[in-house]
Amino acid sequence: MEISNLLRAGMKVSLMCLFGFAVSAHSQSILIKDARIVTLADQGTLESGDLLVRDGKVVQIAEDLGDATAELIIDGRGKVVTPGLIAPSSALGLTEIGAAASTNDGAIAEQSIGAAFNPVVAFNPRSTLIPFNRAGGLTRAVVVPASEDSIFAGQGFAIKLTGDFDSVINADLVQKVYFGEYGAQLAGGSRAMAFAQLESALEQAKEYSENRDEIRRGQWRELDFAVDDLEALQPVLREEQPLMISADRASDILQVLTLANTFPIRPIIIGGAEGWMVAEQLAAARVPVVVDVLGNTPDAFEKLGARMDNAALLHRAGVTVAISGPGYAGSHNSYLSRQAAGNAVAYGLPFEEGIRAVTANVADIFGIEGGVLAPDGVAELVLWSGDPLEVTSFAELVLIDGKPQSLVNRSTRLRDRYLHPKAGTGHGYKN
Repeated sequence: MEISNLLRAGMKVSLMCLFGFAVSAHSQSILIKDARIVTLADQGTLESGDLLVRDGKVVQIAEDLGDATAELIIDGRGKVVTPGLIAPSSALGLTEIGAAASTNDGAIAEQSIGAAFNPVVAFNPRSTLIPFNRAGGLTRAVVVPASEDSIFAGQGFAIKLTGDFDSVINADLVQKVYFGEYGAQLAGGSRAMAFAQLESALEQAKEYSENRDEIRRGQWRELDFAVDDLEALQPVLREEQPLMISADRASDILQVLTLANTFPIRPIIIGGAEGWMVAEQLAAARVPVVVDVLGNTPDAFEKLGARMDNAALLHRAGVTVAISGPGYAGSHNSYLSRQAAGNAVAYGLPFEEGIRAVTANVADIFGIEGGVLAPDGVAELVLWSGDPLEVTSFAELVLIDGKPQSLVNRSTRLRDRYLHPKAGTGHGYKN
């Protein structure tokens, strides 16, 4: 893609920044000069610095790289560079229109499979949601299934938002389970049954591991779970795959911690509306939490204790916090995690921790690359027009693997169509 196409994707100001540098989107070297650089690594935040990218890697970051040159040089004055945003929980590539069942592949209405369900084969890298979120600064995402019948939703995976057919980067990343109110509903009406099902599944997965051959030959007692599901839980019991468990009520979160004391698992709490009440216990157990910062309204009894400073209180206690996009916005707007992070900062979370909660912490929790800017590290970053946690700022340049990404998406096409209508696509009315 030529740079002129990239330019058409963004706002006018970004065109001015890049104008005059006649290089392709596959530029092998890019130099951003005099920008505020939030590295989230050993170099901390440079109030004014230069960043050099070459061959997909960050080569140098310094206050002044002197006469260093590159194929593309960008004036970063007044702008901010951060690592690319990473969505900790989404359905990107598995959904298009929620109300159109034929466009949704993230959940099944079938009880014969639970933990073994892996929707990665249904992933569509050409989904319209991917360029839209990429234009918002999202460069990676964790994609997880949902469930309408079993507390086990199945396995999630990680993607880069390049839109390429090989953009899945980890096909067996995480196992998702429902607890709390929705888990109780799926289990028959009680949290006790949901917890019992979870305990039983882990116990029988352990039993299966120790007696695999006999069970497969049918020379063992009848188990409650399918062999495929028990096999899918083996990476969880080996702590190779984290267990993402939905829980908002404080007492539910404590039950998850009890489970982690019984089985060798790596739980990740998703939700955690009342996490601040048990922050010390979460920190002691080193269990991270993915929070919906804007989910502060008590729309369910399990969230009566929700408060806007939840992320700040969890961080202050030593809990690793990741921030998701607002639940009301869904996967279509996963990039709005930065808006949520901005609200968390307004309620006491330090600024850099707000950036970390939508980048480095997500990478760390799930064990994926990215999330920081450091020499020899992957060149995955965003050049923002201003404060990245301010909703009026926007992404002017997005790099994935050191390559400038197109910021064209369905919304920009609609904008341009009606701003500059061409023959045959003009307004349907006459003045």
